[in-house]
Amino acid sequence: MFYPVLFVSLLAFQGTLCEEEEIDGEFALKYLSDYHYISQSRSGNHDITTAIKNFQGFFGLPVTGQLDEETIYQMKKPRCGVADVDENGERVRVKRYSTWGKWRKTDLKYYMTYGEDMSHDDQSRIIAQAFKMWSDVAPKLKFSRTNSISDANFRISFGKGTHAGVPGERRCSSKFDGKGKVLAHAFYPEDGRLHFDEDDYFTETGSFWNGSQSLIYVAVHEIGHALGLRHSDVKGSVMWPTASRGTPKLHQDDIAGIRSIYGR
Repeated sequence: MFYPVLFVSLLAFQGTLCEEEEIDGEFALKYLSDYHYISQSRSGNHDITTAIKNFQGFFGLPVTGQLDEETIYQMKKPRCGVADVDENGERVRVKRYSTWGKWRKTDLKYYMTYGEDMSHDDQSRIIAQAFKMWSDVAPKLKFSRTNSISDANFRISFGKGTHAGVPGERRCSSKFDGKGKVLAHAFYPEDGRLHFDEDDYFTETGSFWNGSQSLIYVAVHEIGHALGLRHSDVKGSVMWPTASRGTPKLHQDDIAGIRSIYGR
């Protein structure tokens, strides 16, 4: 709603922009708002320079406050659709492990529907493996699959654009944006929804050669959110906001996070 005002502010401190830079500027403003670097709760308090600096700080970039090439490049990487910081546009590193709640029980069931890119057997195996990666480091967590939606704590589905979840769920409030952008999103406890963007091409571990994304990597990341973890600013952690290809390995930061919620 406030993008025109923000864009004028951007012009004021960056000078006249060429057409390509204008497009990048508009993209950056939406990105900073979507992922809460621009405050969602303090109406009228939209310091663009501070928002850019907070983004650069989170991702370990040189903190210039300018929309330089490296900053735009990082913003355009495929990523999770969950916000990086709180609604005030602030980083709450010390509280990252505990501010989004936890499941009151640890024997949890998941229900899943399937995407179009892989066999049902392969998808079932990959999702089971993704859950196991978390229970291996936090043994109090027990995961099992159910064929009953009503019995499920987690509900996994694929969709495009303005999507719904599993059969019977309402439409999701967060719209997917097409191939190569937001790959998936999940909701914190005790919601249980995990949504993957069907416009993206998923294989087990992803490939640069065919442009596919790693289903196992994205699934482990989204399960982390569904268990209560926020995004991490530790590069190399599974809970880092942008996606990687290959089979994930939980970083010590991920392990410390999940254990801070559910114990060893």
